[in-house]
Amino acid sequence: MRRVKITGLVLISLIAYHSQASHIVGGEFELVHVQDFQYKLNLIQYFDEVHGNSEAEDDFANAYIFRKKDEVLVEVVRLDRVSSEFIKYTNPSCAEGDLVTRRIFYSATITLPPARYNDPEGYFVVYERCCRNEIISNLVDPGQNGQAFYMEFPPVVKNEKPFVDSSPVLAPPISDYACAGRKFYYDLRGADPDGDSLVYSLAVPFNSSVSSQPLPTPGGRPQRDVNFKPGIGLSNMIPGTPPLQISPEGILTVTPADTGVYVYGIKVEQYRGGVRIGEVRRDFQMQVLDCDPGSAPQVKGKVRNVLYQEGDLIQFAPGEARCIEVLVTDADPDERITLKAEGVNFPQDIQSLVPAAIFPLNGTSDTLRFNVCLPECPYTPEPMRINIIAFDNACSQPLSDTLRLTVDYDGPPNEDPFIENNPNVINAEITAGETYTLPLRGLDNDLDQLTLTATGEGFDLDDYGMSLVEELLVPGEVKKTFQWDASCALYDFTERSEFTVLISLSDDSDCSPGEPDLLRLRLKVNVPANNRPKVTLDELASREITIRIDETLAFDVIAEDKDGDLIRLFAVGDGFDLEAYNMSFQENAGIRKISSPFSWRLSCNNIDLGEKSRFDLSFIAEDQNNCSAPGGDTVRVTINIVPPDNDPPVARIRGVSADTVQAVVGQTVLLDVQGDDADVDLLTLRLAGITQDGVSLDPETTNFIFANVRAYGSVTSLLSWIPECSALAADGRSTFYELSFVVEDDKCFNAKSDSVSITVQLFDIPLNLDEYLPNNAFTPNSDGHGDYFYLPTLPRGNCYNRFEKIEIFSRWGNLVFIADNLDFRWYADGVSSGAYYYIVYYTRQQYKNRVYVYRDSP
Repeated sequence: MRRVKITGLVLISLIAYHSQASHIVGGEFELVHVQDFQYKLNLIQYFDEVHGNSEAEDDFANAYIFRKKDEVLVEVVRLDRVSSEFIKYTNPSCAEGDLVTRRIFYSATITLPPARYNDPEGYFVVYERCCRNEIISNLVDPGQNGQAFYMEFPPVVKNEKPFVDSSPVLAPPISDYACAGRKFYYDLRGADPDGDSLVYSLAVPFNSSVSSQPLPTPGGRPQRDVNFKPGIGLSNMIPGTPPLQISPEGILTVTPADTGVYVYGIKVEQYRGGVRIGEVRRDFQMQVLDCDPGSAPQVKGKVRNVLYQEGDLIQFAPGEARCIEVLVTDADPDERITLKAEGVNFPQDIQSLVPAAIFPLNGTSDTLRFNVCLPECPYTPEPMRINIIAFDNACSQPLSDTLRLTVDYDGPPNEDPFIENNPNVINAEITAGETYTLPLRGLDNDLDQLTLTATGEGFDLDDYGMSLVEELLVPGEVKKTFQWDASCALYDFTERSEFTVLISLSDDSDCSPGEPDLLRLRLKVNVPANNRPKVTLDELASREITIRIDETLAFDVIAEDKDGDLIRLFAVGDGFDLEAYNMSFQENAGIRKISSPFSWRLSCNNIDLGEKSRFDLSFIAEDQNNCSAPGGDTVRVTINIVPPDNDPPVARIRGVSADTVQAVVGQTVLLDVQGDDADVDLLTLRLAGITQDGVSLDPETTNFIFANVRAYGSVTSLLSWIPECSALAADGRSTFYELSFVVEDDKCFNAKSDSVSITVQLFDIPLNLDEYLPNNAFTPNSDGHGDYFYLPTLPRGNCYNRFEKIEIFSRWGNLVFIADNLDFRWYADGVSSGAYYYIVYYTRQQYKNRVYVYRDSP
């Protein structure tokens, strides 16, 4: 095995790579259908394990889903990291320690609701991340190029039906490096879980929207491509002879010209029924090294000891040994050769034509020889093209050589089998009840094993009791008898009386089966005539009836047959089952004349007028007369259902005659709301709405207490409200609350209701200081009577005019006392007898008065 020889230039590049590189190697999205509208959204990121910054490995990734039509953001999905593993080399012994790539897998289970994901143009998902490796050879300033992971997917519904789709699953990448001047190949072909067609092409990798940000927020479709160096583009992302290419089937090839690290992109488009429905993009990197060029193996062939020239046609005569001698050499010493055989123009697996072992070769003096011997029966009637491929164990990918053989020969001859005295078509008429037989004999001059079969055209033979009875089976001959008992007691010939049976005779030749011999047997069954029965409806004047729910429909159905045949009388609903709607009609059977009553009590329990209000019934009589074709009669009745009658309920507020009632903050408001119904239907009483000064309120945000109730005939519920200051207008003005109550009955399809409203005018607590008369004198002499000044009955204020403080002044205007609570006590400490003035401060006004201090004379 040849190892890589790294030049000094490459070593310098690798040192720079180690010291400056970031982490992104590439990656792609996957979308996997789970069930219904549930999917797994996966992000696969390829990470440079050797030179990447471990801190750049994220615990999660936010994927942004946009609508393609207008690039509107639909939602952001968090994808959590669930696994991390290394990607492998094709030949692990060729591994380079400087080239180690890890596959990091992020995933989340998401739901794509059809109400949201139904746009015909589909959707796309984007995730952006910085940064790419510093030493990428085909980019300008690689570290300033990020990556935009990108995928497109279709809507989850089309034409109002679920449209299930999973994205393609691409072949996993490999860690293999390429060698300058040597062809590199990689089979990228993946699989589509839904069997969609896949088309592969090269694509310029996407840059992130803001290269300087580690995790940019996408604004829609990626608008920027990576910044390729001058002269580099889509057609030569990896320059070479030829440059990087990919076939529509997904085979990636390149013969790179120079060493380096190259980034490239692959686009996989998804087609269903010829219509493009999605796209997956993969970014990846390829490292190109300076390798020992080595020598590929050489494969040659000999036919009849003559060296085979590729393109010549090898022909074998009947009876000749069909073998080609293959010779494999390799100029390099110590090589290990593996072999592969594949059909070029036929699908069979022919790997068994070459030895399965691994063969050592040691230079040009060593030759591997083996014979490729073809089977007696050729794989295809046209000249076969066969590839014999020899691989060595070169690094990083085996070198190979292919010997293409073109071979043509005939398999052993074979004569067609034949049915003795075959007229090709036999027409036979039989009367119902008879038995028909047809002896058959098949022959083959090659004495091959024969197979004689019979198949009904458009029917199954077993359903009508037709069979082939075997009498003789030996090489070259078979005898069978076709037989049929056309019993009209067992089989119904009213729907089908003509039958075509295809009888086929084929041989079992190993190589080329002969053309089967065919015989068509056309059978016609004749049945006698029959008088049809008659159906009538008793006590039913019209065949179209209109009836209300809660009423009953009843009548008798009569069937007569003048032939005196056995009659079957039954009913069929047009698109519905009678029992599902509690219709009563018993199927009956009898001779000559029979009857059965129909009745239907209509109720809301078994009828939904929103779903169905018209019922078409067919009353059917059929006779049964063995071999005669059965006769029948049908009477169709249409029943139209209308809603029941209903008196509306009445809603009222007991004890309140006015439209408006008044309330004060802190006082309880009670309203007794009642609903009554003369029909004694099930009633529902509920608080339908609350407005404050004409603006609707959410009842959940208020402290109104009201229980919705249900009862038959009469309902009542009490509304309770203790209004707080917050219920007033912002400036403390009175405010109006309008309460609406609704009572509704449950009469099916004719439900009625009534409503009642009342306005509650809410006032703040009155504050009238003009009428307030406090004490105006006291004697602070510690005798236990009038020792201090206080205002026990001073109004505490209301919602918007609250007590703040009291200040007491001498007659010269000096402040002698201050308190900020209503429970103050002034003992007049340190002041003399006389008049003092005080001010009580409220939020919006002041109260002024005076008080006299009387002390005993010394």
